[in-house]
Amino acid sequence: MFVLHMEHPVPDYDAWKQRGFDSDPLGRKQMGVLHYRIGRRSGEPNKVMVELEFATHDAATRMAGALQQMWIGAQARGLIGPPSLVAYEIVEAGEP
Repeated sequence: MFVLHMEHPVPDYDAWKQRGFDSDPLGRKQMGVLHYRIGRRSGEPNKVMVELEFATHDAATRMAGALQQMWIGAQARGLIGPPSLVAYEIVEAGEP
């Protein structure tokens, strides 16, 4: 399992969620996303975290490239602040 973890500020969470995330401009399912999680920083609700899960390294790498290209336009339109993107391979998961 591979995860892309990204964080970035947004000027308006509801607008970002509707126009940026829910509109799904990259086609998450077609790009191989199996699951996603969205979080908002405690005390700073306009700082968001998104995690996308993939079955393969290739799918995660392809999505990372597409996201980086998309962010150029999103930043220019003021939809997001500077993003950070980190890729992880999940090597263990379990229950407590």
